Order: sequence, then C-alpha cells, then structure tokens
Amino acid sequence: MTISERQRSLLEKLNDSQKTVTAKALSEMLGVSSKTVRNDIMQINQSFSSTIIASKAGKGYFLMPNEQLSQMNLTKNNENLHFELLRHIIEQDHTNFYDLADQFFISESTLARIIKELNIVIAEKDESLCIIRKNNELLTEGGEEEKRRIFNLFLNQEIENHQLSLDKYADYFDYCNLKQLSELIIAYHKKNEFFMNDFSTISFILHIAVLIERISMGSYIERIALLEQDKTSLEMAAHLAETLENELQINIPTQELSYIARLYSGKLTTTSTIDAQVFGSVVTRLLEAVDQNFHIDFSADEKIATYLVAHISALYKRANHKQYLTNPLTEELKNKFPFIYNVSVYASAFIQKELAITFPDDEIAYIALHFLSASETINHGKKRKILLVTPYGAGSQRLIHNQLKKIPDFSIDLLVSQSIFDIKQFTLDKEIHLILTAEPLNLTTDIPVYHYDLLLTESDLQKIKHILETKQKTESISRKFFKKELFFPKQNFKSKEETITFLCEQLTAFDYCAPDYVAKVFEREQLSSTCYGNYYAIPHAIQRSAKKNAVAVCSLDKPIDWGGNRVKLVLLLTMKEERDNSFEELFGQLVTILNERSFVKKLAKQEDFQQFIELCEQKTLDS
Repeated sequence: MTISERQRSLLEKLNDSQKTVTAKALSEMLGVSSKTVRNDIMQINQSFSSTIIASKAGKGYFLMPNEQLSQMNLTKNNENLHFELLRHIIEQDHTNFYDLADQFFISESTLARIIKELNIVIAEKDESLCIIRKNNELLTEGGEEEKRRIFNLFLNQEIENHQLSLDKYADYFDYCNLKQLSELIIAYHKKNEFFMNDFSTISFILHIAVLIERISMGSYIERIALLEQDKTSLEMAAHLAETLENELQINIPTQELSYIARLYSGKLTTTSTIDAQVFGSVVTRLLEAVDQNFHIDFSADEKIATYLVAHISALYKRANHKQYLTNPLTEELKNKFPFIYNVSVYASAFIQKELAITFPDDEIAYIALHFLSASETINHGKKRKILLVTPYGAGSQRLIHNQLKKIPDFSIDLLVSQSIFDIKQFTLDKEIHLILTAEPLNLTTDIPVYHYDLLLTESDLQKIKHILETKQKTESISRKFFKKELFFPKQNFKSKEETITFLCEQLTAFDYCAPDYVAKVFEREQLSSTCYGNYYAIPHAIQRSAKKNAVAVCSLDKPIDWGGNRVKLVLLLTMKEERDNSFEELFGQLVTILNERSFVKKLAKQEDFQQFIELCEQKTLDS
C-alpha cells in the first residue's frame, strides 16, 4: 500500500473532522482542485483492500472503519492541529466556538477536547492564561506578552516529545526559518562564551522564533516591563537583536529588547554582592531545615551550597519573569528517586516561601539534581553506626577507630561504651549496625555482635565489612505502618480531592492526625503531584506533623486522574515529628513494593486486609 503525502494529508483531514467533508472543503484545505481531491480518493480506495473513504449524497466524504487504516498513524500531525487552533484563538480578540469547528472541519466535541488538552498544558504553568469559553466565544486574557507566553508554554511542552530536534517545530512557523535562526543564535552564544544546556537552548530559540513570528505579523510588545534588568542581559539582548536584524533582514523594535533581556536574565548566573548574601543566607537555612526534617546533613557536601546559591539566584529571576526552564527528566527523577525528589519538594516550598516566588515541577526537578548529586557525594546510605565496647581506655578506642576508617565504602560513626555494664542503654538505639567487643558479653540483642582479640586484623576488617554490607532485618512496613482500620478497598471516588479528603477524615477520626492535616496534604500536592507512575499515588504533608505514623490505603474501583496519570491505589502517609530515618525507610520500601504496574493492580483488587499485607510482605522478601 503506497499513498502520497498529499493523500495521507487528505486522510488526516477526514480523520480529524469526525464528520462528512465536501470535496470543495477538502480542496480548500489541501490547496488543490476538487477534481484532484476526487482522483486522490479513488486512488486511496484502490490502494486498500476495501473502500475506506465513502460518500454520502449531498453531504460529502467520510472514513469507513478499517483495520489497515487504524494501523496508520493518522494523528502524527495532531500537534500541528493543536497549534493552529491555539494560534487562531490568540490572534483574534474572540472566536466563535462553532465557527472555529466549521473552519477547521472538526466536530464540536473534538474542538472541546483539544481546548481542554491545551488548557491542561497551560494551567500547569499559569492558570490565568487558560482559554476561556464565554457565551460560546473563545478568548484569552492579557496583552502581547501573555499571548507569547501561551505560545511558548505549548512549545516548551512539545520539547518533551520532540527532544532536541528543531525540525519537528518547523510547521509551527510561517515567517521564521528555524534552522537559520538556531545557527545564528548558537554561533552568537559561542562567540560570547555564553553557555546553557541543550534543552534551555531549544527553549530560547523557540522564544525568539515566536518573537519574530509575532512582529512579522505586526504584533509588538506595547510596554517595557517595569522589573529592573541587569546590564549584562540588556547588552546580550541588544547585540543579539542587531545580529538577527542584519542576517534575517528584519526589524526588531526597541521595546522588544526588554523581552529578549528577560530571556537571558534567568540564565545568567552573575549576581550582585547583596544578592549573593541574601541567597547564601537562604541556602544555609534551607540545608538546616532539610537536616531537621529528613535527618540528612547535605551540607557535608562542600559544593552543594555554592551550586544552590548560583541556581536559586537564576531561578529567582526566571520566577519573577515567569519564564521557566523545561526539564525532560522530571518524571524519571520522580519515579527513580522518589525520596530525594520529596526532599526537593520540601526544599522548593522553603525557597518559594522565603523568596515570595512560585515555580513549577520542572524547576523542582532541577533542584532535585543538586540534592541527588550531594547525596551521592556524602554517600549517606553508606553510613554505619558501630558500638565499641572496650575497658582499655582512650588509646585503644582511637586505635580501633583509625583501623575502622580503613574499611572502604563506609563512613563509620563510632559510639563507645567503656564498661560492659553500660551496654544496655546503647542497645536501645535502633540505628546501631554492629556491636564490636574484645570482651564476652552476656547480652540478648538483634544487633550483630563481633568479637576481636585486643587489636583488629585485616581478616577482622574484611569480616566487619561483610557484616556492614549485609542488610539488617528490619520490621516490615506492612506491619509497622499499615492498619486494618485504615484499609478501604474498592472505593468509587471520582477525583484525587475526594480521595484525599476521605482518607484524612478517617485518619483524624482514629486520632492519627489533626483536622488541619488535609490542608497540609493539599499544599504538598499543589507543589508537585504525588503520583509516581504505575497506577499509584503516595500523598502526604510537606513536613512530618502527624500524631502517629501510619499509611491509609484506598483502592479504587475505577482509575481516577491524578495530575495527568491514572491511579487505582492510594497510600496516604502520616508521619510524626521525630529524629529518625523512618520516612526515608518507608518511602524506599513502598517504592520497592509498588515498582511493577501489574503488582499494583493486583494489590488494588484485594478486599481482605490480611491478604493485602501478606502480598506486600512477600514482595519485600522477593526484592
């Protein structure tokens, strides 16, 4: 089966319309004669084993159901249709809903669906820019700057689909040659030794392309932004505008320089001394707050503070101009490193409150990269606490400590009991991984005990390393956190709001948290969706603020939408404020249990609490 590009386009038009279309209408859409349209339809039908384009007298043509046709990707240019509709709505002060559907030869239901999809993309960044339907008129609020922001929100979202291929965006622009523009911008940045990552470069090029497209149509920024811009950004903008004017034979009005400067201001890391002091203070308090809440001292990585100051200073400018970076790694980071991502959400909430700014999930993911890198550097997962029992004084203690430092891959936190009679008070510490002693101990404990003779040998160190590498048997979270009174199978809620509200009410009724806990969970949800893929969500508060630790479980009869993902199993956490690593441990085990979609679906079908628990425990043992 071979058809031409024009014939494929004809099929796409009929597929999009979902109703009959006349030959005259198709000819106008394709830019050919009605006779050519009829000939193409005849050739297409001959190419298939049966008639796929049928006609209805006096009405026009329509597609017949066909297996071969269903295998063709007729929605390949679906993004183009979305963009064309978006552009038409933005270019007009208001557009009649039904006239627009007729103009694009699509059904009213298709147009309503596309507008809903566009608004989902726009609302993730700024709800005030959404397309409004009022008395069947479609419109957007705001001036030229807001219209450009809507275009760029759509194009930035497409970066996740097209990755680094600018060719995929060519159909969106009538006046701008993207290939030529990208070559000019990249060469200009290299000449000025200005660096941004590849995804930021694509986003920057698309912003400039929208600017050129709009001014070519006679749409200009009518006012210069009141926000002060740094000299470097303005100079970069002026020189780039001059380069583009000379090479592309266009005129960029003076008032547009402020717009271009704002594109640079969030990406230049230079900042004043006063700014550096302010951001430095914020970062210091941020790391202290993270340590207090999650009990991980990220400041042990000497570089994280410097990196965060530079990042937050640029982020502050981006947030003020509402020009955020796109991050194609967001979902991957959230799914693969959920605990670190949760730390980053907490950090982002702290930053937003301290600096009075807001920013979306993609920016949180960039902050997560800094914490993930620091986590690798300080290797907090490899810390081991050892209790040394020795009656031989400080000299022996120092010698043993120095010998333990030779064990590779571990950071040893050494506690010392100078008497075998004091040891019981130490064994209450659940974080002790090993008891090291040169004397016989009359002790019953789950903590491993290793006996040595006066001094540690190389053989001793190897054996100790093996013990430290062995996973300690910890109490299963299934028994520790899941409660029968908090198990609610086969519920029929329609939204995440209903589900969260119900679970928080139950937790409050059983005195696991205060009535205001539901507001704290929604506050966390607003920052970043707690759906981690695979049909499950783990809503919780930003900070540990409950009365008791627990996990409320709710399975849903039918999946619900949760931040753009489908969810069948919800596990709402309550964690009381205490200095331990139980939150990290809980998150880690939950993600291990829920790492396969098929298993999540199996859990969601369980109506008996005991069977649910046994499945979770078996999954933990198998992992």
